[in-house]
Amino acid sequence: MALLDAALAQRFIDKMGKYLEYNINVMNENGIIIASRDDSRIGDFHEVAYGMLNGTLDTGVVDQEKKFIGTKPGVNLFIEHKSKPVGVICVTGNPENVKSFAGLVKVSLEAMLEYELYMERKRSRRNKAEQFLYYLLFEENPDSGVLNSLAEEIELDKELMRTAIVIKVQKSYDPQYILKALSLSKGYVHTDLATIASNDNIVVLKSVKTKGINDLSDYRYNMEEFIEDFLTRIPDNLQADDFSFYIGSLQNSLGMYRKSYIHALEMFLHTKYKEGVNFFDDNIVDYFRNIVTMKEFDDIFNIYNKVFTEDEQQMIAETVQVLSNNNYNVVNSAKELFMHRNTLVFRLNKIKNTLNIDPIANASDREFLNELAYYFRNK
Repeated sequence: MALLDAALAQRFIDKMGKYLEYNINVMNENGIIIASRDDSRIGDFHEVAYGMLNGTLDTGVVDQEKKFIGTKPGVNLFIEHKSKPVGVICVTGNPENVKSFAGLVKVSLEAMLEYELYMERKRSRRNKAEQFLYYLLFEENPDSGVLNSLAEEIELDKELMRTAIVIKVQKSYDPQYILKALSLSKGYVHTDLATIASNDNIVVLKSVKTKGINDLSDYRYNMEEFIEDFLTRIPDNLQADDFSFYIGSLQNSLGMYRKSYIHALEMFLHTKYKEGVNFFDDNIVDYFRNIVTMKEFDDIFNIYNKVFTEDEQQMIAETVQVLSNNNYNVVNSAKELFMHRNTLVFRLNKIKNTLNIDPIANASDREFLNELAYYFRNK
């Protein structure tokens, strides 16, 4: 598993934030902000953290605004485990004012991380099925020999079609009651496995009943039926809208089951809290966007910062997002934007004439405009 967990980092920031007036950000090994006092920054690329981790920057002190992508003035320090960097923590503000706080925050997070890893080792001492699931999903580089051995011990069908489901609950709850409700739900079968992750999310490796590898038509219906029945069995202090479900990709081999969990986890991390059932298949574009850094987007689209003013960029970002959500239906999009249809057409014509594209009629133009708007929204 990744040593630096987003939920753990956010819990730490929430606690520290009560005592500090400065913003705190935590970046993972890829330079992505995974936790922050400023929710809007989660998921952004942090160029200084990325440079520190790959060795191209020898200091994490930033004293200029907008000098680096996704970075504000402040002090950035390595988060270390066993003397190896596993991420970066930043305290934002005048470096002279925050450097003493930054050191304290770093040491405090490292202590919390060490404790959580200790507890993780304790939690992993479970029955064989849970040991297998923990090793499969949360071990960063699982050994195939060990994985096969654990799978054989529990007589796992290693070619059964499965998908991972990450279940997030917004309220405090007893995970054991949730596991029991899952086990009693219609559609939960003996080949299903469920456990409690270190961040208290529930993870289910769910068998998928289909008509065959060539007919997946019932897949979504079966997943939704399973979840609907589960929600009738949850404890009385919880409601259906306290839950969100993130369903990963379909996989049918032991070596690929973990990919389904990673896809579900990425969706959970980047969509923030989104109640109801969320299928990875509906979020593939967002997934690809998230694994490409904003630096890559900037390399591609930076010229358009000169083509369009800041106001025009904001207009494009807002308009294209709504158009995309409505499959470029102008009438529905105009309603959602609370504007007359002709006003939206005028906006589109301005974009079309400037770039010589037609996103309504041409699919490739539409894809280009969607990514340009994404860049304007997130740069």
